[in-house]
Amino acid sequence: MARLFVFGIGGTGARVLKSLVMLLASGLRPRDFEVIPILIDPHKDLKELNDCKILLKLYSDLNHRIYDKTTNVEQGFFRTTISTLKSLAVDSGLKDDFEFDERQDLPFGQFLELTELKDNDPTLDFVNLLFSIENLNKPLSVGFKGNPNVGSIVLNTLKDGAGFKAFESAFGNDDRIFIISSIFGGTGAAGFPLLLKNFRNHSKTIIKECQIGALTVTPYYKLSEAQKIKNEDANEDQLSSDVDSNNFMTKTKAALTYYIRDEFKNLYNALYYIGDPDKQNKPYENDEKNQPDKAHYIELLGALSVLDFANKDFTTTGDVFEYCLKKENVSTVDFTNIGDNTREIFGKMFVNLYILSTINDSTKNKPNLPFNKTNKFNDLYKKERGFFDNINSFFTAYYLPWLNELSNNERMFKPINISDKPYFNGLIKGYETERNILEGIVTKPFDISQIHLEIAKASRKKYILKIGEANPICQYFSLCWQGINEVVNSNINL
Repeated sequence: MARLFVFGIGGTGARVLKSLVMLLASGLRPRDFEVIPILIDPHKDLKELNDCKILLKLYSDLNHRIYDKTTNVEQGFFRTTISTLKSLAVDSGLKDDFEFDERQDLPFGQFLELTELKDNDPTLDFVNLLFSIENLNKPLSVGFKGNPNVGSIVLNTLKDGAGFKAFESAFGNDDRIFIISSIFGGTGAAGFPLLLKNFRNHSKTIIKECQIGALTVTPYYKLSEAQKIKNEDANEDQLSSDVDSNNFMTKTKAALTYYIRDEFKNLYNALYYIGDPDKQNKPYENDEKNQPDKAHYIELLGALSVLDFANKDFTTTGDVFEYCLKKENVSTVDFTNIGDNTREIFGKMFVNLYILSTINDSTKNKPNLPFNKTNKFNDLYKKERGFFDNINSFFTAYYLPWLNELSNNERMFKPINISDKPYFNGLIKGYETERNILEGIVTKPFDISQIHLEIAKASRKKYILKIGEANPICQYFSLCWQGINEVVNSNINL
């Protein structure tokens, strides 16, 4: 199976990868590619980065447990395989599953080994022309603080590290590369061009000539003003953050003057741009340590570019794609205004995953359901309790909070009317179906009971029984996929 190596650079890279995981969990697939996520961020202690790694590991474990013993199931929840770079290069010595191990805790000046130079060395004068004292004294462990001139030097050393060498050894014929980064900060703006050049100048032909795509995220949020805090060691006031979002657009324009050059366009096959120039009225908290940003619809739509790239073949370089909403300035984005093509690509699967999250526990807690008895699922729930606990953790710890953040950001993505009602007639905003007065008496209700009925009907199909012989867990999820799809397709004209 060919592999798609997805490099997520900086905070934006991690957040878009998080949305990509949710799309893959819903059943969307990047053709037949196995996905290998690789995170690059010097800010190793960032909660967003570590949460992303935990989520990737959780998804990977769920996928392997469901489908490892069953290769003939083409569609389903969690169907795309996510593997680690470490698992592909077992002799590489990598310690982390999803990121390059290189960590720099020293100040930038020490990284440049300036202390090894004599005071009268003219190199010092040259360095001081290029970098401020603040640049040179800042520890690299907290990132590049919106300074791509710093990031370009530090990240250029990645090609000599164990992570890059592991990637080189794992890369094979028909494999592809996709790079996710922002253009308005330091890590992504520096890392994307450097990675691209290193790939195209590589001595290994299959890397040098492979298909490369990238997502460049332009400004889509703003930050609060930095606050003055007391530095007790220096006995002076200092700003709580060096990042000023008022400079985001200026940095973007400066970087774009480089991106539009022909020599740069020849390096990529497809470049996807996305952003929200209106940003938001209420800024995110300017906290360098935690960066507690809500999930954003730009990250979700950006994740779709990975799938678009994987499902196309590119024979030329320099293709550029942009995204716009059907109604650009709406405050709430849903399936009525997101764009017809986007809705057709992932609308129903987005709904299907939400329904799975609502029926998962209730299905296990009804031992008298016919399909639970027929397929011996009651025994399966007990035997594989740890696995089903992990499924529940995926939904409660990651998916539902992510969905809630999307629907409560300033420009909301809120296609689903989340409620505790037992029926699904009003589930999708703009696509509500009227409830029949005789529903439940003469007609079938559009609720979980109809899904259970469809699961029971599908459970006797020969291929489902055959799956169950090899892997009962895969049988369970195949039935959920069948039942939910049948009910959604027959009740909602999305």
